[in-house]
Amino acid sequence: MLGVAVGLPAVMYLLVTATRDFPPTQKGTFAVGIAVLGAMIASLTVFGSQLAVDAEDKRFHAYRAMVVSPSADIVGRMIAAVGVAGVSLLVGLLVGLASGAPISVDGIVPAIAVFGGFIGVSVVFASAAVPVVMAANNEQYAQFVLSLIAVFAFMLTGYNGVVPSVAVLDASVVDLFPNTLATRTMALQLVATDGVEITQTDGWAVLLTAYTLASAGVAVLLVRIGLYDRGIFR
Repeated sequence: MLGVAVGLPAVMYLLVTATRDFPPTQKGTFAVGIAVLGAMIASLTVFGSQLAVDAEDKRFHAYRAMVVSPSADIVGRMIAAVGVAGVSLLVGLLVGLASGAPISVDGIVPAIAVFGGFIGVSVVFASAAVPVVMAANNEQYAQFVLSLIAVFAFMLTGYNGVVPSVAVLDASVVDLFPNTLATRTMALQLVATDGVEITQTDGWAVLLTAYTLASAGVAVLLVRIGLYDRGIFR
C-alpha cells in the first residue's frame, strides 16, 4: 500500500515523460499534478485501510467501552494519513526536480499557499474514505474502491487540472474540484507557468477551505454516529 502511494506516481511520471520531450514548464506542472495524485492515493488508502481494518475486526466495539474520543481518534488517523501523503508528495516533486523540471518556491507566502493546498487536498480525500469504508465493510473492497477514486479524480480533471485539454469533464466543472484547486495553486507557486494553459478559479482559497472544513466535519460526524454509535456531542 505504501509502495503504491509513494512509488506509483513517480514511476508514472518517469514513464510519461520518457515517451517524448516536454517543454520544461509543462514538465514541471505535470510533476506537480502527479505528485498530488500520490498525496491523494496516500490520504485515501492509508486513512481508509486502517479504518477498514478496525471496522472489519469489530475493534470499534471495544473502543466504545473505552475512554476514547471519536473526534480525537479520527483526527489522529487523519494526521497520520496527511504525514504519509506529505512523503508521497515530496518524493514526486523530487523525482520531477531530478528529471529537470523547474520546480522551486520563492518566499514565505508561496510556501504557505503550497502547504495550504496540500493540507486541503489531503484532508478532503482522507475524509472521502470514511463513507466508502462504512459502505464496503471490507478492507479489500475498500482499498480497491479508494484507489479508483484517486485515479478517476486525476483523469477526469485532466491530471488534476494541470492539463485541462485532456480532461473528461467540462472545464467549468473541473475548475471546482478540490484536487484541481489545490494542484493549480501548488503549480502556480512552484513552477514558472508562462505559456501553460493553467488558470486558477477566483476565490480558490475560500472554496478549498470550505471543502476542507466541510469534509472533515462530515467525516467526524459519520465516525461518531456510524462506528462509535454516539451522538454529535456524546
